[in-house]
This record gives sequence, C-alpha cells and structure tokens, in this order.
Amino acid sequence: MRWMLYILLFATFAMAKGEGVCTIDSIAWAGEHTEFDESQMKSAIGEPCDAWKPLADKLVRYYEDQGFVAARMRGEVRQAGEKHVLELEFTRGAGYVWAPPENLDSAGTKREVFAKLSGIEAGEAVSLTDLERSERKLSRIGYYNRTAPTRLFRDPARNRIVPAFSMRKANVSEAEGVLTYSSEDNVWEGKLDVNLFNIAGTARDLQLEGFTGENTRHLSGSYKEPWIFGTAWNVVVRGNFDEETLDAVVAGDSAGSDSTEEVVERTLLGSVGITRDIGFDFTIGVFLGMSEDDKHSSFEISYVSLDRFVLPRSGIRFDGSLTWKMDRPDSLDNYLSATANVTAYYTLYGNFIARFAGMVGGIFPGNAALRRTDLFALGGPNDFKGMQYHMLRSRAYGLSELAILWQDGYDLSIEAFYQPGLYRRMQPGHGWAREQGYGLGFTQYRGNWSVNLYYALRNGCDFLDGILGFGVKTLF
Repeated sequence: MRWMLYILLFATFAMAKGEGVCTIDSIAWAGEHTEFDESQMKSAIGEPCDAWKPLADKLVRYYEDQGFVAARMRGEVRQAGEKHVLELEFTRGAGYVWAPPENLDSAGTKREVFAKLSGIEAGEAVSLTDLERSERKLSRIGYYNRTAPTRLFRDPARNRIVPAFSMRKANVSEAEGVLTYSSEDNVWEGKLDVNLFNIAGTARDLQLEGFTGENTRHLSGSYKEPWIFGTAWNVVVRGNFDEETLDAVVAGDSAGSDSTEEVVERTLLGSVGITRDIGFDFTIGVFLGMSEDDKHSSFEISYVSLDRFVLPRSGIRFDGSLTWKMDRPDSLDNYLSATANVTAYYTLYGNFIARFAGMVGGIFPGNAALRRTDLFALGGPNDFKGMQYHMLRSRAYGLSELAILWQDGYDLSIEAFYQPGLYRRMQPGHGWAREQGYGLGFTQYRGNWSVNLYYALRNGCDFLDGILGFGVKTLF
C-alpha cells in the first residue's frame, strides 16, 4: 500500500503545481494583419504566456528592416473560462525610405564622400539592421571616431528618414618603424610603413612599405582612387620590388671541387585593378599585372566585421585570393596560386579576448616547374613570427594561431600566442615539415603614439635565441 500512497502524493503535487502554469491556448487578432504575421506568431500556442514577446519583437524587427520603422505590436493574455487567449494588435504604419546620410560632427570629409562610405543608399527602404552595420563600418575603417549615438530624423514633407551620425575625423594616417633582432643568428632587420588614409577627406588611400635585412630587401606600394566616373568601383594600383641574395653552388673545375658564390635575385611586379564594396562587409577585386617575364590575373575577396579599427575586440576578417600566372617565355609551367587568411576575435570575460587565426596557401598543379621567386615567402610578423622575414620559401603551407589578449580600452594590449603550422620544403629536402612558434606581445598607445614589443620563439629553440621585435608608430 505504501507505493500507492507515493503515487497519490506525486499526482497531488503535480496537479497543485500545474494550477499556477499559464499556457497560451489560442490567438485572437485585432486590426489589420496578414497571413505572414499569423504564421510568425502561431508558434506561441502551447507555450507559456510570456513566450509571445520574443516572437513579437522578431516580427517587429522584420518590418523595421522593410522600411516600417513605426511598426508596433501590442498583446495581452486574457483568461476565457479555463483557456488563455492571447489578444494581439499589430500596427505596421507607413513605409519610409532613406534620405542621404548626414554627419553632425566634424568629419573632415565631403558630404557626398561620407554618404558613400556609410553604405546607406538614399531611396532604399529604411532598415535598422543596415543602420547598425553602417555604424560598425564607419568605426571599423578608422577614418572617424564615434562621439554620440546615431539619431534618426523624419522628413516632414515626405516619408524619408535622415540618418544623422556623430563621427569626428580621426588621426588615422600612420608612420611606423619596426626593428627586429634574431639572437640565434645575430641578425638585425628593419621595416618602415607609411600609410596615408582618407587623403584630404576624399577616401583616397596611399600605402607604402619598405623592408631591409641581411639578405632580403622589399618595397611595395598601393594607391586607391575611389568611385571612378561616379560608380561604386575603385581603381587600385599596386607595385612590388623584391631583392634576395643567395649562396649558389658553382660546378667545380677539372679538379672536381665545387665553390659557392652570391647570386642576387630581383623581382619587379606591377598590377592595376578594380574593387568595390558589396553591402557593408564584403569587398571584391579583379587585378591584372605583369613582371619582367610573366603576366598574371587575380581575383580577391575580403569580409570584415571587426568592431573597430584600433585593437579590435570582436568580429571576423577574411581575405582570399586566386592568381593565375601565364604567358611565360621560358619552359616553366603556367600555374594557379591560392591563399586564404581568417582572423576572429571573441570576448571571453571582461578585458580578456581570444584571437583565432588560420592561413593556407598552395600552388597548383603540384608538379609545375617553379622558380624560387614563384614560391611563397614566409616568415615575419605577418605569419611565422618566430622566423626572420622571408626566411622560408615554399609551394604550400598552413598555419593556425591561438592568442589570449588582455586589452584595456583603446590604450593597452598584452597577448600570449601559439602558432602551429607546416610547410612544403624545397628540394632537396622535399616533403612536409612542421613548425611551431609561440611568444608574447605588448602594445601601448599614448595619444597619437604607440609602442609595440614582441618576443617569439620557434619550437626547439633556446629561450634566448628568439626574435625580438620593437616598433614605434605615430598617427597624424
């Protein structure tokens, strides 16, 4: 009999508990609505009486992104006998389109340039989601600092909404010098970058980079002319010059002894192309170029959703490219070169941030005859940090990175990083080789100046035989 008593107590408890549960049994609509509205809200039936609110918010946001910024949903659960009825009244309101964007602060940029940079097109249906994406884009490109939340004004004569941003001109152009030292090989290397962004408030960009080391020298430049002939396309002109000194083996004399001598390899490459933004986060580009002994064409795509320009805390960046080299006068093969890089930031807790990165590259077909200058140049701050600049040449590689950062606003960043990777060795070694790097980094901003310091080691290296990098940057 004891088990029957337990069952009776359990049933009594369940019935007592169920008396206080409110569940939506049906939905009654008032006013104008559509079958789409009903389909979006019907999933609230059978759910707790407050489950309709997130569904209503989602439906209202849908209409807000279709231009109906005055959409409202009112609801109340009423009891009819033993049933609970959800009474809904939906008001869509009038539809609105965007007016040309305005800036309430001193952007230092022409009005039409600012409007194009915002990504909001006048005459398109108002979308609050697109407004948020536009705010992130304007903060991400680095031209401006946000000084106040964006405001919306209604045109009293027409159904137009004026998005009014508060973006102040930022000192985004930069000059940076970086000096690295390899204690293992006792080698000093230096790099100088000069980047002029938003020249005279016209969205024109000029970037120059120069590097010199013991056996390697590099110079590259890029210039962007935005919105040619009033279209959404930009013209980009790029150029690269690389020089590398190698020790080549010279066949021996009649006595059979070989010797080595220094050989200097130089590569000069230029290209011109067009790029354009697609939406708020994507950019595509097509380029044609040539060097002294070949021609090439490339397709590039990038996706950027980072939250800001300096010391980002969240978001993703992806860059991919496909390059076809052709019309070579020698007996070497034509080939396809493909690369992809992705970096993602995630806020862990408070000021702690995780950065995940990965990059791959390959040259196809795998049996193509290649020169040394055709291969990928690896090593340095952009990939294998524990190596000297352009220390490796490879036809294929893969690299991942995990970094934990502690960031204090826009001023300070301290990070610990780990980089496992692999690459295809050149002849005569051939085959795949593993590589691991790890180290610490430090960045400190003071107004328009910043100092960067990092120390990176390779797997198997003595702790005193790493790469020490020191950089100073100024914004203007």
